[in-house]
Amino acid sequence: MLKELSVKNFAIIEDINVSFNDNMTVLTGETGAGKSLIIDTISLLLGARADSDMIRYNESKAVVKGVFSHNEYLNEIFTSNQIEIKDTITIYREITDDKRNIIKINDSNVTLNLLKQVSVYLADIHIQNDTYRLFNQDSYLDLVDPKIDNTFNKLVNDYQKKLYTYKESLLKYKKILSGKKKSEEKLEFLKYEQDELSSLNLYTDIDKELEEKISRLSNFDKISQNLNLAYQSLNGEFNPLDMIYEASKNLEKISEYDKKYEDFKEKLLDTYYISSEISDEISKDINSLDYDEDELNSYIEALEEINKAKTKYKKSVDELIKYLDDITLEIDMVLNYDELLEENKNIVINNFNELTKIANKLSDYRKKIALNIEKEIISECKDLDLENTTFKIKFNELSFDDPFNESIFKDNGIDEIDFMISFNKGEPVRSLNKVASGGEMSRIMLAFKSYFSKNNKANLMIFDEIDTGVSGSTAKKIANKMHNISKSKQVLCITHLPQVAAIGDNHLHIYKVLDSGRTKTEIKELTLDERIEEIAMMLSGDRLSQYAILASKELLNIK
Repeated sequence: MLKELSVKNFAIIEDINVSFNDNMTVLTGETGAGKSLIIDTISLLLGARADSDMIRYNESKAVVKGVFSHNEYLNEIFTSNQIEIKDTITIYREITDDKRNIIKINDSNVTLNLLKQVSVYLADIHIQNDTYRLFNQDSYLDLVDPKIDNTFNKLVNDYQKKLYTYKESLLKYKKILSGKKKSEEKLEFLKYEQDELSSLNLYTDIDKELEEKISRLSNFDKISQNLNLAYQSLNGEFNPLDMIYEASKNLEKISEYDKKYEDFKEKLLDTYYISSEISDEISKDINSLDYDEDELNSYIEALEEINKAKTKYKKSVDELIKYLDDITLEIDMVLNYDELLEENKNIVINNFNELTKIANKLSDYRKKIALNIEKEIISECKDLDLENTTFKIKFNELSFDDPFNESIFKDNGIDEIDFMISFNKGEPVRSLNKVASGGEMSRIMLAFKSYFSKNNKANLMIFDEIDTGVSGSTAKKIANKMHNISKSKQVLCITHLPQVAAIGDNHLHIYKVLDSGRTKTEIKELTLDERIEEIAMMLSGDRLSQYAILASKELLNIK
């Protein structure tokens, strides 16, 4: 859960510090007061991209810091990335106008990608535009795919490896198919280039390796002299290593009287062992030194030939290696075209068959997940005033009769899905994006969020106006649904609905003030009396009436 949030110089937020409680916290305030800015700052802590435009006017940087309760599922990620494991997780983001942004987790600098990996275990956030993803069929697969599922992740990873192999083989096959005639015309020239480049025995960084060898042999006397001097310095008549060791032993004898002597002793021992290790390595280098003028000349000659080729072809060593592979393929295409074409055709077919197998496994796994989602979404909809809902996840049908048709394979599998729904008895299911109203979309999205909240590892859910487009008794049911989620997860909810505001366990009010001629956002935890007035204003609009006060108390269940 999110325990604390500190924000400085973010948009119209100057400096706020807020603590969050368990269960359900509602955030209310006038439009434009900065409610969504609070969600934006939390989004930054969860891996959203930063932009210098977020920095408050006339300031050089914005700082957002959040303290979350620790999630044990993160222990492996933290350990593998040398992040200290504590009782809490502190995430720090600093946005500067020179784009030198800083991200830290528990005081360790991390990348944005790592922060995104961590955030999956911290929170599930719904922003206002998320509901509109239900109008876009392309986003459906992302909603259905599990965020944390080792079996699913392995299937996707295996699929993507097979997809890469298949596409590479198909690209090579197409190149062979179209390149024979052109290659025949320049066969002799290609053979000349092949012989020239093959004779260089190229491999990655060979030029740098030769330069190092030449430098080492060219400076043999200097290296030998200084290695021997260094060895004598460490092992001479007045051996500093022995003296360092004796000093550590002397400190050990008095370490019980002052802890700092124990620390001094350990540091001296570290110095002793490191220096001894260096001394041994220097000794090995001295014994292995060998000067061979013929060897030096051969290195110089080889480097000269490589540099000539780099200049002639205007390519780096790696580019020359790639070019040699390309022209070798072109030569093979001419000399062994039919055989080469058939060989690579079979490779494509084999790779296609392997890819098809794993693609179908991934699709079958998705379909099992989808069957469970269908049942759960229907159940969730009944709690949201959609009692007669029928919901189906429709998968596309594919033909695998053409091994050269790569268009059926997407980066994340072969599946395309549509959400098919009916809200009324006796009516057939149709595409969700064609039949649902805005209010129905909000409830369907909440149904998805409620379902996934039972399975994800995050202990915080954030809703930014997921109740848009609903009112009356439906609003109350949406409020109950979010409050029910808060029994097992911490819930933060921005709302304009008094029914939702009233059901929260905690209530924060976001408002704007004018200070020294500048507008800034403030945040305040409301007392019970302040909650009554805030919800009454949400009911009545711009005037606080006695009837609104009574209705507010009724919503808050105050006698």
